[in-house]
Amino acid sequence: MGRNGVIGLVAWVLVACGASAFAQDTLVDGASDARGALAQGVDRGLLPGAARFDRDRPVPPAMPVPQTTSSSSWIGRHPVLFGTAVGAGTGLILSQTDAVGGLNHDPRVALAGAGIGAWTGLVVSSVQKARAGKKVSTGSKVGIVAGAIAIVVLPVLACYGAGGCGGTS
Repeated sequence: MGRNGVIGLVAWVLVACGASAFAQDTLVDGASDARGALAQGVDRGLLPGAARFDRDRPVPPAMPVPQTTSSSSWIGRHPVLFGTAVGAGTGLILSQTDAVGGLNHDPRVALAGAGIGAWTGLVVSSVQKARAGKKVSTGSKVGIVAGAIAIVVLPVLACYGAGGCGGTS
């Protein structure tokens, strides 16, 4: 149904279901005119009565709105813990593969995953604070920089400590 169809439907409903309205003030409430229509005062009827009831009803005192931090969900309130848990779980799964965990399935891969997950959670937490207009602490900034450096430096140190990266030593 197009725009003209909707306009026609609304007009038909108003004509078919609409009530008569009188502007004359010569009739007294309860009297009928020549056509037999019963006159009512303006303040009578269902809609004006409901408006009067709503106007006269006492207003309850306003309840204070509880202040929440960045989000009401657990993940939004604890992004570092969530990142740590996800990273540790992913590290445990990857430690069971021969390509990542080695032949002895080194469980330290889970610790590396937990560290990466915690760092990611710290970055997410800092971004949420910055977007909310709150100050990001110096400790968070230092942690983000230290984590970024560790992500670059530690794999290189591990590679050379294991006897070289791709070559012979």
